[in-house]
Amino acid sequence: MSKKSWLIFWAAAIFLVFFLNSSLLITDSVESNYSLTAKEMVLSGNWISPQIYGRFWYDKPIFVYWMIALGFKFFGFTEFAARFFPALTGLLGLLLATWGGKKLYSEKVGFYSGVIILTTIQFFLISKSILTDGALFFFFNGTLLFFYLAYSGVNKKYYYGTYAFSALATLTKGPIGFLLPGLVIVLFLLWERNWKELRKAKLVSGTLLFLVLAGPWYITMIYLHQDFLGSFLGTHNFLRATVSEHPKDNVIYYYLLINMLAFFPWVGFLPGMLKNTLRKAHKWIAPAAREKFLLLWVFVIFFFYQNMATKYITYTYPIFLPLAYLVAAYFIEQKERLAFKGVLAYNLFFFGILTIAAQWIKSRNSDLVDNVQQIFILALCYFLIYFIGCFAIWKRGGNWLKTVTAIAIAGFCFNVIAAQVICQPLLRLRSAYFAALYLKEQVSEDTYIVSSGRYPTSAVFYSGRRIVKLIEANEVADYIPKAYSWSVKDVMPFSTYKKAEEIKNVAAIVYEDDVAEFIKNMPRHWQKHEFNDKWVVLTENRQG
Repeated sequence: MSKKSWLIFWAAAIFLVFFLNSSLLITDSVESNYSLTAKEMVLSGNWISPQIYGRFWYDKPIFVYWMIALGFKFFGFTEFAARFFPALTGLLGLLLATWGGKKLYSEKVGFYSGVIILTTIQFFLISKSILTDGALFFFFNGTLLFFYLAYSGVNKKYYYGTYAFSALATLTKGPIGFLLPGLVIVLFLLWERNWKELRKAKLVSGTLLFLVLAGPWYITMIYLHQDFLGSFLGTHNFLRATVSEHPKDNVIYYYLLINMLAFFPWVGFLPGMLKNTLRKAHKWIAPAAREKFLLLWVFVIFFFYQNMATKYITYTYPIFLPLAYLVAAYFIEQKERLAFKGVLAYNLFFFGILTIAAQWIKSRNSDLVDNVQQIFILALCYFLIYFIGCFAIWKRGGNWLKTVTAIAIAGFCFNVIAAQVICQPLLRLRSAYFAALYLKEQVSEDTYIVSSGRYPTSAVFYSGRRIVKLIEANEVADYIPKAYSWSVKDVMPFSTYKKAEEIKNVAAIVYEDDVAEFIKNMPRHWQKHEFNDKWVVLTENRQG
C-alpha cells in the first residue's frame, strides 16, 4: 500500500472519531454514570475506589474511570474530555487491526481490515460513546491476536502480549477479560490437538505478569471494601449472566440482527467469505489453522453472549476484528471474482428500512422534526447514485478495488452525516443538559432538588447539584441495595414524597412524561420551565 493510502486512512480515522465530540451531550444513563463517577474521582482525589453520588459502587473495574478522569484532568469537565479517551481507544483498535492484519496476512489485508472496521456503524458509535467497549475491543482482541502470533511463529515472546492485554481487559470489564479469550484459546488447542504448545506459552512468567498488572487494584479493593467481591462478582457479573436486566431483549435472534446492522456496509460479503473459507472445488474443507482460529474467535464470542441472560448491543463488538481479517483476505484472494450482487442488494435494503424508519420516528417524536427524515431521504438518493455507479463498474467488466472503495467512502460519509444530523438531536433528547444549566444558574444553593420517575444522572453531572429521587413509602424496601439483585444499581439518593412535603424550598427536575404524576403526588403551586430537550424544571411559584 502506498504512503498516500495510509495517510488518507489515518486522516479519515482521526477526523471521524473526534468529529463533533465537543458538542455531543453526555446522555443518560450509561454515559452519565461513567462520567459522573470519573468526575467524583477527580474531585475527591480517590483514584482507587469508584464512587457515584458520594457512594462507592462496583459496576465496572477501574480502567474506564481512569480514562475518563484523565480526560477531565486534561480538558476540564466537558463533553470533549469525556469522549477523548474512548475516541483514542478507537484509534488504538484500528492500529491493532492494521498491524495484526499485516502480521497474519499481508500489508494489504491489514489496510483493508482497518478500512472495514473504520467504516462500520458499530465502530462509529462506540468510538464516539463514553463506554468500556472501545477499550475492551483493543485489549480483548490484543489478547487473542498476540496468542496466535506466538502460536504460529517462532517468536514466543508474543505470549507476553497475551498476558498483558488480558490483564488490561480484566481491569476494563472484569473476569470476562481473561475467561472468554481463554475459552477461545482452549477450544482452538483442542481443535488443533496441540496441547504441547502450552509448554512454550510462558505460563509461569506470563501469569506473574498478568497478576502484577491486574492484581494490585483488585487486591486493594478487597482489602478496602468488604462488600466488593459480593457486589462486583455476584451482581455485576454472575447476576448479569443469569438474570436478564432487560428481559425484552433476551431473544434468540438478538445478536444476529444487531450484527447485521452494526457491520454495515460490509455484512453482505460474509456469505461469500464463509463459502470461500469453508468450500473449495465444490467440496467442504477444514480451514487452515489461521482461519480456524479467526472463526472460533467470532463464533465463541457470538454464542457466549447470545446465551447470556443480559444483552447489550455492544457486547459482540470484538468479533469485528476477526471478521475484518477474514473479509479483507477474501477481497485480496478473490479480487475480480468478488460477488457484489448480495452486497449491493443488502445495502439498498438497509437504507430503504432506514428511510421507512425516519417516517415512523417523525410520527412518534415531533422533536426530531425534519432533520431525521431529510437525512434518510438524502442518504437514499445518495446511495441510489452510488449503487448505479457500482453496478456500472461491475457490468463493464468489474473493478473490485473501485467498488470496494466506493462502498468504504459511502459508509464513511454516512457516518459523518449521521454524527451531525442524527446523533446530535438524539443525544440532546437523552440528556438533561439544558435543565441542568437552569438548576445550576437559576436555582439557589439552599433549594432541595428532587426528581421522580426517570432519574437524570446527567443533570447531576452538569449542575453539580444533589438531586433526590422521590418514591412512595411502600417502595423504599425495593430501593435498598441487596446482594444478587438489580437493586444494587439504585445508588442515587432517594427519599419519600411524605418527607419531601415537610420541606419548604423545593425544586424538581422531571421527565416530561412523568410531570403529571409528580404534580399529583406532590401538589404545590409549580411554575414549569421547559427546555430544548425532554426534561422539565419545576420551581415553586411563591405568588401562586
